[in-house]
Amino acid sequence: MLRISMITAEALKEKIAGRDVYLWGASIVGFGIARALERNGIKPAGFIDKSRRLKGKSSLGCPVFLPEEILGDKESAGKPIFIVITSGHYEHEIAESCIKAGLEQGKDFISAREISPLDPSVDISGICNLHCISCPRGNLPGQPKAGLMSSATYLKVLEKLLRELPFTGNIQLYTWGEPFLNPEIAQIIRMTVDRRVLCAISTNLNVRTDFSEAIKARPDWIKISVSGYGPENYERTHTGGKWPVLLENMQKLRDLKEKFNPEMYVEVNYHIYKHNTGEELTRMRDLTESLGFIFRPNYAYLYSLDNIMMYREGGELSPEAKRTLEMLLLPLDEGIRKAEMQKHLPCAEERCFPINWNLNVRFCGAYFNPVLVENFLEMPLAAIIEKRNQSPFCPKCKSLALHRFTSVYLEEKSDLTGENG
Repeated sequence: MLRISMITAEALKEKIAGRDVYLWGASIVGFGIARALERNGIKPAGFIDKSRRLKGKSSLGCPVFLPEEILGDKESAGKPIFIVITSGHYEHEIAESCIKAGLEQGKDFISAREISPLDPSVDISGICNLHCISCPRGNLPGQPKAGLMSSATYLKVLEKLLRELPFTGNIQLYTWGEPFLNPEIAQIIRMTVDRRVLCAISTNLNVRTDFSEAIKARPDWIKISVSGYGPENYERTHTGGKWPVLLENMQKLRDLKEKFNPEMYVEVNYHIYKHNTGEELTRMRDLTESLGFIFRPNYAYLYSLDNIMMYREGGELSPEAKRTLEMLLLPLDEGIRKAEMQKHLPCAEERCFPINWNLNVRFCGAYFNPVLVENFLEMPLAAIIEKRNQSPFCPKCKSLALHRFTSVYLEEKSDLTGENG
């Protein structure tokens, strides 16, 4: 059960006691916490991440280390470090590693949720140009009314979040929509960056629009979703997308990044299906790295959790969802079985706080339909969270182990290229 209770900047500085601060989890949560700490006068010494693809790189001006480079062996565990765990999906594993290295929970390491318990997402675009069959935009019937959030409305949302959640680290300008379709995206990015909140965008980058002003506004983090190399494989699962458009836009993004925003973090999230492993994955990895972006491959899965809930309760999936199941490299039943094995672990989605373009607040970022509150601006944040805590929605999800479903699929895979490593 989530509570809006956070440590103060003064208390956190006292707990750190002059030690070097490392953030374990070099991804969106970690980047946001880094920005929030910097706003409050605490400069992280670096990130820790188990991904060897990140070794030797830097993010937000901070170096990225492998765990063993910081923890070392047990004899060196007494060195003066303080760790904030910023990986929601692997928090329990990281905590165990810290304890094994001789660090004490609460004294030498804490969870990011003790600093900022929520990761807000604001879907500034309630529309998408693609209809991917693994996504609820392409596999759930009865789509809600579509629309765009204005920059004026977004500013009200942003200011309310910062009042009620002072350690807000990042705001993700997406959930189920394509943010670059919002013509006011540059203004929205600028508002976020000007307040020293990390600005994150997830995109299919298959838009036929000029996104140069958005990059000039200096967003901090961009994730590009892809699912194959070349027209045949990419367009098979990025439904409605065109490979030449993606390729041209990736090269344009590289040029804009170098010219206007060299510190911007860009990663390519490669969705692995049966048909796009081996050479396909290798070629996409090589393209990604040639552009200077980070490559993160993981198993594709059927989304949103509305579908998985329906499946577990014996409901009938849409034809598009069924086609997705046929292509999954990690079958759905196996994914559910693995999630059941993690049923005792905390919810990996609990930090998500999704606000729709029309100000609806959904129960969970991993679900498409259930609405918790009609208008975010009209209810205090603490009251919204309490309403979620009192709802039977989360207990039902946990009873079916769906709170761990995405964790099963999101583990980074680097062994499906036909190569080692």
